[in-house]
Amino acid sequence: MALLTRESDHSMLMLLKGSKVDRLLLCVSLLAIVISWFVIQSRIAAGPAVAEIYHGQVLLATYPLPQPGEAAQRLHIEGELGTSEVLLDQEGVRIVSSPCTTQHCVQSGVHRHAGDMIACVPNRILITVRGKSASTYDAIVE
Repeated sequence: MALLTRESDHSMLMLLKGSKVDRLLLCVSLLAIVISWFVIQSRIAAGPAVAEIYHGQVLLATYPLPQPGEAAQRLHIEGELGTSEVLLDQEGVRIVSSPCTTQHCVQSGVHRHAGDMIACVPNRILITVRGKSASTYDAIVE
């Protein structure tokens, strides 16, 4: 019985070692993944911060997020169930009211960082934040 275990352990070690070409291919693949991640992140965070508003898969509008001192904007977006009210202000973008029953989109609060999303699935409204955000930190704790 011990002989079988040693043979299976030995074959497993041989499988994990691989050839030099296998190790080189693994390293190149990992490097490509890391570089791709940085490229994607840089493209998401390029340019001024904007909110893109979609109904289904259709881009309805793109609005720049207001800077300090600029007036807030209230938008009324028609969805499958009715009108969702979106607020763009210095804090970011949020859905203030929606005709959906769950209200997860309203409860999600303010979104301001590049890559953030708000989705009202029943109403088929999606809001994404693209571009540079004011801060790269979600919170600072003492």
